[in-house]
Amino acid sequence: MDAATNLEWHPSKVEGKQFPDVPEHIASAADEAYRCFSISALRAAILLGRSVVEATAKDKGIVKGTLATKINGLEAAGHIRPLIAETAHEIRFLGNDMAHGDFIEPVSDGQAADVLAFMDEVLNEVYQGPARVNARRAARIAPTAD
Repeated sequence: MDAATNLEWHPSKVEGKQFPDVPEHIASAADEAYRCFSISALRAAILLGRSVVEATAKDKGIVKGTLATKINGLEAAGHIRPLIAETAHEIRFLGNDMAHGDFIEPVSDGQAADVLAFMDEVLNEVYQGPARVNARRAARIAPTAD
């Protein structure tokens, strides 16, 4: 028996998440956030979740100011509802600690899971929900074959 057969890998499985209706550069970062979470790289997952929100704002043409300003800009432009804006701000609050090197307090699985769930809400609001509605609309108005 060689040494390779006695290897045990940790983690045994890395899990991401697909975002088919999100621009690739944003979807890949969101997937990476989930992969980080699956290996307990919690700070990285939170920081990527924060970065996904900022990239989403930039993708929608909101490029100036702080992340708080960009989130407010997404809301003002009608890309997100007020509740989703509050959700995005919660990502920002926790992500700011990671972004600015404030690692004094430990990060829990629950905090990272919340950030990912909130990130999903933002992506659903901005990209995935509209894509589903547009697909349904296109199917409804498409000419039917007789």
